[in-house]
Amino acid sequence: LKTLRPEPSVQGYSTPGGYSSKAVKPIALARVMQIAQLIKKDFPGRSLSGIGGVETGEDAAEFLLLGANTVQVCTGVMLHGYPLVKKMCAELQDFMEVHDFKSIDDFQGNSLEYFTTHTDLVSKQREAIAAKKKNAKVGLDKDDKWTGDGFVKEADSMVSN
Repeated sequence: LKTLRPEPSVQGYSTPGGYSSKAVKPIALARVMQIAQLIKKDFPGRSLSGIGGVETGEDAAEFLLLGANTVQVCTGVMLHGYPLVKKMCAELQDFMEVHDFKSIDDFQGNSLEYFTTHTDLVSKQREAIAAKKKNAKVGLDKDDKWTGDGFVKEADSMVSN
């Protein structure tokens, strides 16, 4: 607002570019995941570059985990300048060190196997709830059932977690 110029700007000028930066990241991640799954199945050996809302090394790691081979940055650099790239590289290296990854190949696409359909998620949730109910501890329901024998077992039966 101070300069009365639109953001992001290049030499003081901008253009309506549409949906970008952090707002587009969830959509971009979903598309990268879908395309990576397609490449893995039908076009092995092809590469994929992720882009959309990348401003940190963690953002880059998310795209790589979903199957991107490379990651691009546009609006992030426009907003924060080129030093952002070195910062992102350092953050990605920190992520890799925490997980003991030596190269991007060690984790590229590793999260793909954990995605499924909404229908399957609902089914998995129902199964988990049913299993939890089945294995739930049932406490003593009346005082006269308390024998004092096996104190620890009876006390444990009353704990819900």
